[in-house]
Amino acid sequence: MCSHGGESSLTPPYEGSDAGAPKGVPFAPCVTYTKRMRQISHSLFGEAEPSKQVASMRLGEVFREYLRFYAEGVSHTARAKQLDADKFLDFLARWKGNREVDNLQVKHWDFSATQRFVDECLRIGEAPATVCRRLATLKHMGRMLAEKIPGFVNPARDVKSPKMQSARPKSIRASEVDEIRERAKRLRADKPTFKQARNETLLNLLLDTGLRADEVRSIKMSQLDPKLEQIEKVRTKGRRFRTIYITSTMRPALREYLERRRTELKRFFPELGPGTDQKLPLFISSYGASASDLSSFEMSPKSVWRAIRECSVDTRLHPHLLRHTFATELLESSRDIRLVAQALGHSDVRVTMRYTERTDEEVAAALEKVRAEKRSSRSSAAGRRNRR
Repeated sequence: MCSHGGESSLTPPYEGSDAGAPKGVPFAPCVTYTKRMRQISHSLFGEAEPSKQVASMRLGEVFREYLRFYAEGVSHTARAKQLDADKFLDFLARWKGNREVDNLQVKHWDFSATQRFVDECLRIGEAPATVCRRLATLKHMGRMLAEKIPGFVNPARDVKSPKMQSARPKSIRASEVDEIRERAKRLRADKPTFKQARNETLLNLLLDTGLRADEVRSIKMSQLDPKLEQIEKVRTKGRRFRTIYITSTMRPALREYLERRRTELKRFFPELGPGTDQKLPLFISSYGASASDLSSFEMSPKSVWRAIRECSVDTRLHPHLLRHTFATELLESSRDIRLVAQALGHSDVRVTMRYTERTDEEVAAALEKVRAEKRSSRSSAAGRRNRR
């Protein structure tokens, strides 16, 4: 134990001094003080390490457990998370000396590995948006594992995302939206089947509500309000629930579709009871469906995409483009970013803020308009003074 406060002192005491050290003995830092400073330095600048028990866990099994809970299924988000996890594990195995993925342990996943993974993705030419998504997957995975596994520290927490230029999501102009609706109506008239009636209703509901493709295909009849005013307990991508409002203009078309849907279901259920119907999807697919398996009536992700894609006019459509269009129209009409965030089911309004971005052309047009209004105002004021 050194004098001058020992371990609790942050002033570097010495075991020798001008007053008490023998001549010829060099001054040396107190051992306890040096150890303490190393601990402080490591806590501030060093990488946090998991406990020994957690560090020896197989990383592949930890990743699979995360994916089983947060990325199960064939949705776009699930597939993206699965690809991101696989790519990181393959990279980590190479970076750690060509190890087998199954031999990787939690201790191999640290800040340095995550940062090097981001750098490598950018080096091979991946788009910054893709790299940001991969890092977001790792950050979310690390955060969830830190909450559920005692002693686990999120290695991706402090890794910075690549800088990206903000851009407003692409949307469809109002005139093209009208053309898309007309095309869906023509397709139904040319081939008056249940499938075309379903596809038209699906298209209009996505434009009317901004639902995600995975959200709309998983809606059950039990979630539909009897008055067709709202859809309740819609599960979002972030595993939250929200209520979707159905506008008065959408309700007649939805009511007509439900009549066609009931007729279609009679092929499988001659006497369809309300209990069974409540468990079936709102938008059904009879392809490969069986009355003994109610989940077989759910549309696949590809079916939703095809239903939307066939209504393309000038722009090649996909379900999320309709969501962007809904958000853009709602923001332009309401000028309320929080309202748009709630309608989209965003938990963080910063995600919604991207819809406020403007192009260079829009900025230039706005400046020209301001200057023209000022010139007109000055001219009018000068005219009034001259008349006096």
